[in-house]
Amino acid sequence: MDSPRTYLVIIPGALFGPGRRIVFRSSRPVGSVVSGVVDGRPVRVLLTDTPLNGGLFVAELQDLYL
Repeated sequence: MDSPRTYLVIIPGALFGPGRRIVFRSSRPVGSVVSGVVDGRPVRVLLTDTPLNGGLFVAELQDLYL
């Protein structure tokens, strides 16, 4: 496994409300799709190697199960 990175889910506002920040840590390799629960909803996100300010990396929201 890789060293843990901190990820920020981009554009969650449309689904979780304005101003919602979803940040989490994962040691899964870049390109992995990881599952989790956000605000009681199961979601899947794609881990990328796109850097953001503050040492964060981008995670792209893939699926949301309502």
